Amino acid sequence: MNPPPGTLILHIADATVHVEVAGGGSYVLPIGPVSLISGPLGDADPPSPVELTNALGFVQDHVDDLVIESPSVVAAPSVIAMGDHAMALARVEIGADIVPEGYELHRADADEVFRTLVTETKAARRFNPGLDPAHVVSIVGTCCVILGIMRRLDLQQLHIAPADDGIH
Repeated sequence: MNPPPGTLILHIADATVHVEVAGGGSYVLPIGPVSLISGPLGDADPPSPVELTNALGFVQDHVDDLVIESPSVVAAPSVIAMGDHAMALARVEIGADIVPEGYELHRADADEVFRTLVTETKAARRFNPGLDPAHVVSIVGTCCVILGIMRRLDLQQLHIAPADDGIH
């Protein structure tokens, strides 16, 4: 699949978000779901409002750096979040193990999932339909990464795709 020029493709890894701009341009945000868990989100179970605000702020600060370096990213025609972390969030939002092809995560839905997950302990969080046990800890960091990006770029939705979707 070849997305339209200017589309942002976010490869969300444990400690980074690799940002590709379709048609040219590549950037790295030095923050990811796991680095948020080991950093500003800490060991609190569940995280405190201050920790959550700080984590979202760190993500938005790094997106600000990207906007300074490449102002055109704010006008991206679409955004695609890829990889295991993005898929984990989509699975929780739909409450199923299979994410339909072409799935769009709307910001209101991302906010709702965030508000639900951040109030749960890890022990309670594992009962959410669609949440793979491997992502019980990192899912709050994933929410912060995706919501921080959506809020800073004023996105109302983004597409979710698996890492091997052939998007470049």
